[in-house]
Amino acid sequence: MAKQRTGVASPAALRASLRRRARNFYRSYNLAKWSECYAFVDPRLRENDRVQASPHADSLAAFRRRYGDITIWHIAVSLHTDVTNKKHDDRPFAYVYVFWQDDSKAFHVFRERWVYDSGRWYTRVAGLVAHERTSSSA
Repeated sequence: MAKQRTGVASPAALRASLRRRARNFYRSYNLAKWSECYAFVDPRLRENDRVQASPHADSLAAFRRRYGDITIWHIAVSLHTDVTNKKHDDRPFAYVYVFWQDDSKAFHVFRERWVYDSGRWYTRVAGLVAHERTSSSA
């Protein structure tokens, strides 16, 4: 990873590492490896059981039953490294836009917040919600 003089990774390197982490998360999702998916969740959310492994796995499994595999078409990253004025969370973060296709070939977009903590990117998404189809969309 390319480094700037401050010891912080360059924006291009941060974006590239984040895209890799997001792809790895969805690879684990497609393989139904829920414990691996849980390891991608922000450690601060996992602390003190704010996000628990079992409900997290249940939400991913329900989402996968509804939509199937996630085929990623594109990942866009909006990087925010200047956190000097942030009171609640002093870590660099990014919004990740994942353009994806489900098993029925329908397209979707996720907008996710990821944080950079101890040299790694972690998602702040605590689970996925599968929307039920209505009779008009079936």
